[in-house]
Amino acid sequence: MLDAVEITVKGGNGGHGLVSYHREKFVPQGGPDGGDGGRGGRVFLRAVDDVYTLELYRSRKRFQAGAGGNGGPNLRHGANGQDLYLEVPVGTVVYDAETGDLLADLAEVGQEVLVAHGGRGGWGNKRFATPTNQTPGYSQKGQEGEERRLRLELRLLADVGLIGLPNAGKSTLLAAVSNAKPKIASYPFTTLEPMLGVVNVGWERFTLADLPGLVEGASEGYGLGFEFLKHVRRCRVLLHVVSCESPDPVTDYELIEGELRAYDPGLEHVARVVAVTKADLDHAAAERSAEALAAHLGRPVRVISAHDGTGLGPLKEELMALVKAERARAASQPPAEVPVIRPAPVDRFVVTIDEDGRYVVDGYTAVTFVKMMDTGMPGALDEVMRRLERWGIAKELRRLGIKPGDVVVFDDVEIAWEG
Repeated sequence: MLDAVEITVKGGNGGHGLVSYHREKFVPQGGPDGGDGGRGGRVFLRAVDDVYTLELYRSRKRFQAGAGGNGGPNLRHGANGQDLYLEVPVGTVVYDAETGDLLADLAEVGQEVLVAHGGRGGWGNKRFATPTNQTPGYSQKGQEGEERRLRLELRLLADVGLIGLPNAGKSTLLAAVSNAKPKIASYPFTTLEPMLGVVNVGWERFTLADLPGLVEGASEGYGLGFEFLKHVRRCRVLLHVVSCESPDPVTDYELIEGELRAYDPGLEHVARVVAVTKADLDHAAAERSAEALAAHLGRPVRVISAHDGTGLGPLKEELMALVKAERARAASQPPAEVPVIRPAPVDRFVVTIDEDGRYVVDGYTAVTFVKMMDTGMPGALDEVMRRLERWGIAKELRRLGIKPGDVVVFDDVEIAWEG
């Protein structure tokens, strides 16, 4: 099961603005009428309940939304690019792969998150018309869409998680109480990936996850380590099973619990049911193991057999009651804090001088505007200079001692200062 993957998403590029002049019979000197380009499409992730793994993203790693349409004459606005929706399983956690920041935890069906913005459409020449510049012969290019590398991690959302040492009978138990068909064999590590089943209790039901067996050192990555433990975090209740064949059931129990505490101390507060399995092999040994565990824990321990059904009915009823209580408790709690991703300030700017003596301007509004201008068009560079005066950037450049001919840098665009 593919439960972690990195993909690259890119918003659609904005459409280009148009240079156009109104042409109509009996309307001399109609003036500029070039339309704006359309906005590029955005990229969303959407949680769905009919996809269970991230297998869709095993071979294809790059996704891009639709580009915006170019502006047309008569002030026709270009079409907006088509948004792209990528479907992921419920329980997917989304990180920025470069910074490691948490972007979203898609824990509910239908939940969506915007992960890449589309580029802004370029202005047509009509936008630049003023009383003193009535026929501008330039327009803007469409802005590049935002590109971002994401890490997607799937954490199973199960009501009950089965934990225990390898070959403790977890897969056999899952097959006995649900319609799931896990691989069952008499050797350790038969289960190499999580398996989900639905357990019916009267008119109610809960989901049960068979998780790969733990070994000592799992919290440090040994065995299947992190591949298993990350799924445990999402379970409402844990069913800890210990085989009656174990010569020391208390040590086996504490080994698993110690690894859970080392990985995430918060797991100690998750509700638990402890059961001794394989009672059909030696019922007396199973009872002795249950008594030893009950004395160690100070609470009852169940004795069950997936082979002949011993104790399965009461076990399912206890688990159902715990799941209902945990669901009610979760519903009564305030929603978890959602990470707030604040956009960069758009009106501020900073001017610095680099080691080559170039003047580097950093600021969203100014940099975006200059990058979208096609300075090869007649009059476009004059428009840039007017904007720099309006925003106060020209004043700051003069304060730093800029001279005609010096180079001013806006990201990957360089222009020569004309004073």
